[in-house]
Amino acid sequence: MKRSLAFLLSITLILSAASCGVSSGNSSSGSGTAATESAAEAVKLTNHMTEKELSKISVGELTVFDHEQKEKESIVPEDGVYIELWTYDDNLADYKKYYEEYPEDFDGMSFEEAVELNDKYFKEFHGGFINGENVFTFNLDPIIGYDGGELTIDQRPPVFSITDDGENYYYVDADKNKVPEEEAVERLTRYYNEQPKITFESFEEFKPYIKECIDLNMALYPMENPEYEDVYRKESYDEVIELWEAVIDKSYKTLPAGTSDKWFAQFDTPAEPVWEIDHDKVEAIAPYVKEYNIYDEQLDTNFVVHVTLPPDFDPEKTYPAYVLTDAVWRFNNCADMRKSMEDGKAGDVILISIGYDYSIDGADDTYRIKYFCDRCEDFLNFITDDLMPYMGEQYNIDFGNSTFYGHSLGGTFAHYAVFNSDKYENQPFKNYIIGSPAFWSPGFLPYTDGESFKHEYGYFDRNDSFDKNLFICGGADEDPVYEEYYGENDSTLVGIQHLMERLENNGVTTAECKIYPNSEHYQFIPEMLVETLEKYYPAE
Repeated sequence: MKRSLAFLLSITLILSAASCGVSSGNSSSGSGTAATESAAEAVKLTNHMTEKELSKISVGELTVFDHEQKEKESIVPEDGVYIELWTYDDNLADYKKYYEEYPEDFDGMSFEEAVELNDKYFKEFHGGFINGENVFTFNLDPIIGYDGGELTIDQRPPVFSITDDGENYYYVDADKNKVPEEEAVERLTRYYNEQPKITFESFEEFKPYIKECIDLNMALYPMENPEYEDVYRKESYDEVIELWEAVIDKSYKTLPAGTSDKWFAQFDTPAEPVWEIDHDKVEAIAPYVKEYNIYDEQLDTNFVVHVTLPPDFDPEKTYPAYVLTDAVWRFNNCADMRKSMEDGKAGDVILISIGYDYSIDGADDTYRIKYFCDRCEDFLNFITDDLMPYMGEQYNIDFGNSTFYGHSLGGTFAHYAVFNSDKYENQPFKNYIIGSPAFWSPGFLPYTDGESFKHEYGYFDRNDSFDKNLFICGGADEDPVYEEYYGENDSTLVGIQHLMERLENNGVTTAECKIYPNSEHYQFIPEMLVETLEKYYPAE
């Protein structure tokens, strides 16, 4: 990182006023320019890439289509109640497989002896699904053919949870009483040998027993969150009832044997990292996109960077750059932004979206926290001293009029970037867009000591003036979405308000914000990106 003070750049962009409920001072309105005829005036940045980093750069055509999110074929239909039915032979084959894999569970019995002992438990019902989701029946499986009248079922056995004291395992009943192992085994053995039955005169009489069994199970295996436990108990009861009622009125549909195994197996297979793109829109701009693979040695990470060139691109001209983080989502927006240029609504701008190697799931907050929070200084070093200088060598970029954008955790990073920009000799951006900054995020707070971001990382202690332009934005309806995470911290919108107040108190007159109506955390982004492009880089 270069620690010399930032020098002032000559071309400015003053963002137009928008209301956030607080004033940011005497903001003046105006606009920057897009492409200019000559590259001679362009400010050059110093490239600090190492020889290793330079040697690993590659550029080629777009490959994102090989990694786009595709609609998964649902294993179970999502249009009502489905029941997986197994024939006797299906159950027998499955039981034999279990016998062969776990012979120790059968205490020396032959397979024929095991079948004779357990034959009575081979049921037609094997699994129930409602709207594509598996239903846990608490061993209260509906009996195929039941019509809602008298019902006789196997009584639930006395169940116990098994726990340990660090050395020995022991049994616990629903009242949290320890039960000696011999007694627990004796009671269970007696149950299975005697096969106790219980009879109900009607399904209505059976319903309280369902609730009793679910309550017993919840008592044995309580959840960490008591509030969610109540919700889960009610949902479980409603689902078991719905399964039984579908059997009674014969409204269920059937699934073949083995469906449950496939449904559960899907959760054991790690999801391949994918990019959420609009295939048709991105396909339309593909001829104008270059895909760069750029390695950073500090982060030991390969970044996939997409450069979308404007219509009638002229390598002799100078263009501002509009840089977007979270390319796993935001590259998708480049199509609409370029369409605005094609339609003559916005001036020509080079769009640069920063993503991670296709092997990294850029939508996973584990990685977003790593780069935006935990390694934010290294990530800013990469953008400021490696990526943008290199981009300036490939294209004539007007760094005095370029824009940087981040959203959510990326919004906290955009805030970090602008208020640490004075520590660098390279100044690649004049304008910063901070979208829905998640200052409250548990993934963000540990890396800021909870307070440094509230003082803009000491920027105003180091500087007497502020020479950047800020646009801060959010969705009017987004606060309730993440309310459970706020604790004593500001919500997103309150955090934006407090940021604007701090900027005003520090004499900043080039910060403005807009809260988009009828939007939660991210719905406003496509509109905002096109709107700011057209507003800040108007067509001539």
